[in-house]
Amino acid sequence: MAFEGEYWRPNCPSCGVKMLERDARKSGERFWGCENFPRCKTTQPMTRAAAMTPQANG
Repeated sequence: MAFEGEYWRPNCPSCGVKMLERDARKSGERFWGCENFPRCKTTQPMTRAAAMTPQANG
C-alpha cells in the first residue's frame, strides 16, 4: 500500500506498518527495517538507487 507522501517507503510484509531506513552496524549498508522492531524483525534490502539518496532523518 502506498499513501500520499510516503509512496517511497515500503510496508512490512509481516505486520503491515511502514519500514524505516536503517544502517547495518558492521558494513554500513542501508536496508529497510520494520518500525515495530524488536517485536517484528523483518528486513528488506534497499535498492541501489534508494540507498544512494540522503537519509531524511539521518
